[in-house]
Amino acid sequence: MQNPINISNSNNLAPFLAYFEQKGIEWRKIAAEYDFPEDIEDREYWLSSHQAMAFLGAMVKQTNKNVGFDVGRLITLDQISPELVSEFSGCENLEHALHHLLEMMPTLNNYMVVWVDKIDGKWYLCHRGSYHPSLPGYDQAEWFRTFAFISLCRMFLGHHWEPSSVFMSFPDHLARDVTNTANLDAFRFDHAFGAIEVPLSAGFVPVDKPIDSDWLTVITALVQTYAVLPWFNIQWLASLIGTSSRSLQRQFTEHGCTFRGLRDEARCQVAKRLLKANTSPFETAWRCGYSDLSNFNRAFKGWLGITPAQYQKQTS
Repeated sequence: MQNPINISNSNNLAPFLAYFEQKGIEWRKIAAEYDFPEDIEDREYWLSSHQAMAFLGAMVKQTNKNVGFDVGRLITLDQISPELVSEFSGCENLEHALHHLLEMMPTLNNYMVVWVDKIDGKWYLCHRGSYHPSLPGYDQAEWFRTFAFISLCRMFLGHHWEPSSVFMSFPDHLARDVTNTANLDAFRFDHAFGAIEVPLSAGFVPVDKPIDSDWLTVITALVQTYAVLPWFNIQWLASLIGTSSRSLQRQFTEHGCTFRGLRDEARCQVAKRLLKANTSPFETAWRCGYSDLSNFNRAFKGWLGITPAQYQKQTS
């Protein structure tokens, strides 16, 4: 089994296990095959995200049900995590909550990236998992993640709020039989990332925190968080913090560094960590923001002078 570079709290599986129990679906045998603790229903554990996704993928095959959709559309945020409800209860509105979400996500979760972006003139709460969409269970994890974010928005927009538009990053044939049981007019599949449309003011700035006092520290942290996105560039970063790319470039120069240098350093660190954990160069490339393995190999050799495969062999 792959080294658990990315981990998930077993509480995230609690709604699925409750669903299986309610429907009389046997799940323990498959859970045992994926080395889940026998008392996972009663105690909190940290599991490999890869392990949890594979379990859900196996349960889909066994039940022929889209369990991610079935469970996701019924959950509320307090069922996922009462601590998160408490965390966001002090927020005045959705905009405040999203600022708080983006600030806390890098320390809360290490297997997804979350951001807010304007697409075709509309604001979206966006998310991208760190595993390749071809992996078993990926679609189930994204259904659950999407509905979890919808549940967060409902804390501020009302329990019956529905997004007008939703993007999913897996192809529509993986929606399984959902189209026969639910209205999916708002959903679009095979997108570059997952996203739900959210009602925010025109002047909303995704990262709304003072950075002048410790500019380089804050910018470096943002780069380390978002460098793994394939489209990550200086224009995108400037939009995230509500400035122009020219102004941002000037700040990099004044602080004696470059955007490209910080981005490549962040990607290099992620790549080394994954390769040391025996993650394949192909999957490592995807997680570092490269859709093409040859481009990743070329970039990695430029960073360290050797290929990812050679580095992996040296550090294994």
